[in-house]
Amino acid sequence: MLTSPKLQRALMGILVGLLAAIAFIVVTRGSGGNDQAQARSPFDGPTMPAHLRARDFTLTDQSGRRVSLAADRGKVVILTFIHSLCHDTCPFMVEQIKGALNDLPGNGRDVPTIGVSVAPAEDTVHNRDAFLAKHEMTGRLQFVSGPLRAMRKVWHAYAIEPVTPKIDHSTFVLLIDKHGYERVGFAADQLTPEGLVHDIRVLQRES
Repeated sequence: MLTSPKLQRALMGILVGLLAAIAFIVVTRGSGGNDQAQARSPFDGPTMPAHLRARDFTLTDQSGRRVSLAADRGKVVILTFIHSLCHDTCPFMVEQIKGALNDLPGNGRDVPTIGVSVAPAEDTVHNRDAFLAKHEMTGRLQFVSGPLRAMRKVWHAYAIEPVTPKIDHSTFVLLIDKHGYERVGFAADQLTPEGLVHDIRVLQRES
């Protein structure tokens, strides 16, 4: 059966309206996807809460030198928490850090790297030296420790569980930006040299 011109025009109007609605939905979804992409983090590792200032400390490294975060202001800093007698996670984290430093210009000499003791009684100067030598990180990582009271303040500031008879310690690698803010926090099972290098470079490009 033939339809009248008036009915045809009405049907055509409905069709045009449906096509316009479909086009609007497609464009809106595409725009939303772009917004999500733009909002995506530039970092490979998990980001820390905004404006989280890294707690400063002054401790002593394996060579007897005093080390503080404030002294490294203006540089991206790698900060981790390690135990010289650990045989699994700590060696793994330090090897990943070493791999990242090796991939940076000048073997990462411009990236201060600090390892904070989580067992001061066991992280003696001898044990710290031996740990660093074993992992070829002598002169590349400052393995710091201090009086137990000072260490407890640092652990608390960074929400770190130290070594105890019943609890193994927390295993994180943090990146601190040039202005002294915690920006990225890798758990040990998320850590790779490639991810660490990528995020260090992102922070180094920031003003």
